[in-house]
Amino acid sequence: MSNIKIQQWLIGIFSVLLIVTLMIVATVEVKKTQGHKAEIDIDKVSNQCIICHEKENIAVKQIDAWEESEHAVMGIGCNECHEAEKDDFDAQRCPESDFLIARHPTPKDCAECHEEQVNEFANSKHAHQFWLLKNADRAILENPIATRHGCEECHNIANMWPDGSVGECDVCHAKHSFDMAVARQPETCGECHVGPDHPHIEIYLESKHGNIFKALGNEWDMRYNTTKNEPIPIEAPVCVTCHMDGNEKQPMTHDVSARLATESQAPWSFRTVWDEEGLGSWEVKRERMESICNSCHAPSFVDMYLLTADLVNLQYNEIRRFFVYWTKKLTANGMIDRLKADGKYYSDPVLIGYDETPEVLMYHSWHHEGRRFRHGAEMMGADYTQWHGIWEIQHNMIEMLTWAAEHGDEEAQIWVDSNDPIKFAPYALYDIPGTAWGISAKANTTPYVYKYDDYWDRIKANVETAYNTGFLSEDQWNLWMKRYDNKEHYLGLKYEADVDSTWNFYKDRNDVDTEAFIKQAVNLELPGKSFYEGK
Repeated sequence: MSNIKIQQWLIGIFSVLLIVTLMIVATVEVKKTQGHKAEIDIDKVSNQCIICHEKENIAVKQIDAWEESEHAVMGIGCNECHEAEKDDFDAQRCPESDFLIARHPTPKDCAECHEEQVNEFANSKHAHQFWLLKNADRAILENPIATRHGCEECHNIANMWPDGSVGECDVCHAKHSFDMAVARQPETCGECHVGPDHPHIEIYLESKHGNIFKALGNEWDMRYNTTKNEPIPIEAPVCVTCHMDGNEKQPMTHDVSARLATESQAPWSFRTVWDEEGLGSWEVKRERMESICNSCHAPSFVDMYLLTADLVNLQYNEIRRFFVYWTKKLTANGMIDRLKADGKYYSDPVLIGYDETPEVLMYHSWHHEGRRFRHGAEMMGADYTQWHGIWEIQHNMIEMLTWAAEHGDEEAQIWVDSNDPIKFAPYALYDIPGTAWGISAKANTTPYVYKYDDYWDRIKANVETAYNTGFLSEDQWNLWMKRYDNKEHYLGLKYEADVDSTWNFYKDRNDVDTEAFIKQAVNLELPGKSFYEGK
């Protein structure tokens, strides 16, 4: 056979092989686009469950979700999670077979494969039964059916099962896919962390973190693995990034208490002592959180931002002290009459209130506005620290003192009659020279308090006391003193002359605006009479 013939044969063979290869690739791609699923190898019991559910058209979408899960890929089927013993609390016979199945897989079942995660969760505040121990605000003011589909919908993340396990894993890990992308979605946390008393999802979405997520998050693969001490693979944090995921230095954890240094949801802010023997002191917990923050931010920024947030928590305590004083006084003089039934008081004037204005104001200033004030500062949600937080707390204060004055309290009447703006600070203050971000050459220096010559001496004494009682660390005290010793710099006072020209430029523009609205609105008089003549 000639060389030419051989070459022709070779070309023909390779052409056929190329065509066959292209056909195989095309077939695979078509199957992918058609939602082709990988072969799943499960036991006979699980397979029979699937066949029966599909035949009877019962929860078939849950089968679809499972088929897309890592469990299915690993050959973990229905039986591994729903297997039951005769005496199990949730054992039942499947109507279409003789199978004994568990209707409610619990964390104890999950622990057979995920023991570490279940133990971490069980040790966290997520699993703390505080809502069972101190639930008077729900048990008295609310009616039972509202509670079932109200507070319990979220607080059942700490459900206590008859088998002794605690929690509900599928609150975060959706049945039956258990998809990490779903668990990491901020809106998953927002199913519970939402609303007037803990608007964490709203605070997050207001923050720069949340804005980056909204802009770019649809491009991120949220199924990443954080158990290998690798860098955080997404550009900005979601909720679990800070509270659960790992990075180069921190391991992943299902104990959301491991990185929280402050109990800022409680009636008073205090440094956490939750599981100190296992998790360490609040300083250790703060170091864990800072380690995550430092993945994106410079340590100097992290330190100052968290110090400022801690001072907000301390300021909240002084505001609460004011409310406690007044509710106790109004109770002692009989103006507040506590709710009582069957010889038991159900209305604590310094904690929970239902039926009288001062009690309700006290409750909201902790449970709603007080939490927003603190959590906004901790999570970069300025609007929640300000308008949804301190602004509403101050109005609660005005309403309480006005109520007390109207009911005959002389001290409250003196406050109401005063025209001195200093009356809006009837409690000790905390402050820090400058801003959380650094220096402002024309910083807000709140004239009605900054006029006092001993202002910073009072503030220093308060911050030092917080340090001496253990609320602030030595590093935080030193950082605050650095600002104090250089307050002319951080308040921008030494630079005022340098920025006068810039200040005057914008002041002149503001004067033009002011002139315009006075002319076009304030001084405008229409010739047509009002249709209502007051008759």
